[in-house]
Amino acid sequence: MARKFLGLTLTVLCLVAGVTITSIGTPASATNRHVPLCTGTDLLGAYAGYGATTGNFIYDVILINVSHTSCRLYGYPSVQGMKGNRSYTLHVSKHGTFAGNLLPTKLSPRMSGRLLLSTADNCNALNIGGTSQIERVAAAHTYSHLTIKLRGSAVEVDIPGLMIDIACGLEVSQMGWSPS
Repeated sequence: MARKFLGLTLTVLCLVAGVTITSIGTPASATNRHVPLCTGTDLLGAYAGYGATTGNFIYDVILINVSHTSCRLYGYPSVQGMKGNRSYTLHVSKHGTFAGNLLPTKLSPRMSGRLLLSTADNCNALNIGGTSQIERVAAAHTYSHLTIKLRGSAVEVDIPGLMIDIACGLEVSQMGWSPS
């Protein structure tokens, strides 16, 4: 998918689940506390895909620094989702995901960090009643057009293409990069 930003065409690629992404941000140990925190205007969001294991789904979101200066990617964002024409702040049941958490990182211009969102499909809400009852519960907890809001930033970051069912809860990682 191509998007225009500051006169540049940015191409966002969807990655296939199972592909390992290597870090292109600076590790947390090198993060300078004098570098300002990233804001919503600094970042472009991209849904990179998902993986599944043992009744859990992990959604990988890439956050690209599109500003002209470095910023620190850090903390747990709030997550909003659309249902119909209304936006809702989604309840986060846990900070950190079954797939782990991320470490803060310093993003230079054009570098990227990540955010992981995790859900499950094995809770009572989705295992009681017949197929039609389960489909109604899942639909009632499915949100599209996700955005994230960083602490201290008034501007939300769009995550195009991501639709999520949170009937069994929503786990959110810290923004940053994986330690491996």
